[in-house]
Amino acid sequence: MRLPFLCRIPFLLSVIFSLLSCGEDRSGEFIEMTQENQWTYSTMKEHYLWGDSIKKPAYTAFFTSESKFYASLLNKNDKVSFFTDSVPAGSYGVSYALMRDPLGIKRTKVYALILDVEKESPADIAGLKRGMWVSSVDGKELSISGTSLLASGGDVVVETERMVTDGENNRFWETDESLPMQASRELHAHAFPLDTVYEIDDRKIGYLMCNNFDGDDFIVHMNDILMNFLSEGVSDFVIDLRYNSGGSMANAAAMAALFVEDAFQGTAFAVLKGKGDEESTSFNYPVKEMNAADAGLYIITGNATNSTAELFVTSLKVSRGAQNVTLFGERTAGAHLMTEKFVSPYGFAINPAVAIVCSSDGMPLSILGIQTDYEIDELADIENIHELGDIDETVLNSTLMLIVYGEIPDAETGTISHKNLFPGRKGTFGK
Repeated sequence: MRLPFLCRIPFLLSVIFSLLSCGEDRSGEFIEMTQENQWTYSTMKEHYLWGDSIKKPAYTAFFTSESKFYASLLNKNDKVSFFTDSVPAGSYGVSYALMRDPLGIKRTKVYALILDVEKESPADIAGLKRGMWVSSVDGKELSISGTSLLASGGDVVVETERMVTDGENNRFWETDESLPMQASRELHAHAFPLDTVYEIDDRKIGYLMCNNFDGDDFIVHMNDILMNFLSEGVSDFVIDLRYNSGGSMANAAAMAALFVEDAFQGTAFAVLKGKGDEESTSFNYPVKEMNAADAGLYIITGNATNSTAELFVTSLKVSRGAQNVTLFGERTAGAHLMTEKFVSPYGFAINPAVAIVCSSDGMPLSILGIQTDYEIDELADIENIHELGDIDETVLNSTLMLIVYGEIPDAETGTISHKNLFPGRKGTFGK
């Protein structure tokens, strides 16, 4: 049984000095004792985007922990590569925004505003919902940097508070619910948690939330939803990618193909440029089962939109023409590199950047992200956070206003302040 890393330090130091002081060739012993990091080093040299520039680490570096050794090999400009431990931390299945007390009453206290909850996750089972405010977990206060309390861990109790306004228009916090939440676990994230059709002034608009491009059943599920949209006479599509974390390029290409002309089938959707630009791999637009190339296309993004989701947006803007793809929300993350998972024989995995992602025109994705046509902060009115898919939800409301009436109030500066444009009308939540 292997000793914990900290317990091995004195032993390793004595071994290092022993190996260094002996005159005989003991390189075989060194390689055997550092085989985990030797594997990481050789794998990174062969596959990492900056592998050719990795210098041979110091002799003692090979005796550091696997995660620390891996981190020491990363390029300073690499913001996407990551390490996966032998025991995945899992997730509670909740997206949130951390902020210091927005009411300004408890100025040092940090609250978490719940933005999205994965179906059938520990957070969902516990009863957490979009718009709730978490004030502490197991009695421990949150911090801006310490996000792990809501990210992963064991069984906990989540304490919530709510904003209250009295008769004199004074706002204050009031204790709300305490919700027991099961331990974090690996989740099968739903690619399409929500779809619905809105009919406003005789115009039918299909809304689809897509949170990732993963899953063997992605294309089947996507086709079912979009075929239903077309059968109902939908003329405009709203695709919500604000929480999309990326995923399969093949699936993203299949979805994008529905919105481009038939002539693009078989042409590049994406180009991956590998180490030293020696190798390029193309993902093409596939043959599609239906055609929505003439439909209006509106995409919602946020600062959590990254990776393949950014590729999806950029390639569609190139293939359809930027004027035929309208973006709402906030600038995307700017993840322009593709990672690949390499599983070691020693119970951990490394996920280094292996290629630069380029859109259908061969241009690399921007490291600054994609700027929207209409910048809308979904948290502009934190006291009125509506459920996703609700017609009164800030970003969706403005998107629908533009589609139906061709303009949005307060749009002169490109920044939208939310107004209740369609009072009392809500969409229907799909599965």
